[in-house]
Amino acid sequence: MKRISKSLLLLVCSVGLLAACERDPVNDLDPKDSQVFITNHTTTNFTGYKTFSIPDSVLVVENEKSTKMVRTQDLIFIDRIITNLTNRGFTRVARNAKPDLEVTPAQISYSQSGYVPTYNPWYYDPYWGYGNGYWYGYGYAPYYSYYSYSENYWYIRIADVKNVSNNQATVVWDAQIRGDGIYDTSSVGTVVDGVFAQSTYLKAN
Repeated sequence: MKRISKSLLLLVCSVGLLAACERDPVNDLDPKDSQVFITNHTTTNFTGYKTFSIPDSVLVVENEKSTKMVRTQDLIFIDRIITNLTNRGFTRVARNAKPDLEVTPAQISYSQSGYVPTYNPWYYDPYWGYGNGYWYGYGYAPYYSYYSYSENYWYIRIADVKNVSNNQATVVWDAQIRGDGIYDTSSVGTVVDGVFAQSTYLKAN
């Protein structure tokens, strides 16, 4: 009996030691492991387009406000988009030269916070000895929960300005780049390459 107890104790200690040494899969994530590339596109055949225009600044949208930025990471972001499109057979032209495609480089920042009432399903429940044997519903919320929500990501939009209908251009491709480290100057070029790498159909020839 003593042998069994000692063995069991040794097993418990071993498991505890392994658990203590195990890496936390969330805390130990590399920034690159958290990066997500989301692309959407129509059934458009991109070989019908040859030219594109792109501004020299990044559109920064923060909730309902927008501005233009020309920081170091913005310039890298724009330059890498140009490089990828050029390598795929497209030619950059000025906006007033009637390009086939219009590219919009942007950074989206959205945040929201507030309070949400948390209802107690047993509030005024006659089962717990309250009321006169009637069900009074949820009653008043005994407390509130605070929430905070935020999003920050790169965004690239390509619109067809060659075939405009009713003064409206159709978005034929867009991409979102989310995750940690996406604004680092050392990572911007790599993440832009990532969204184009999974869009092999996006080419002029």
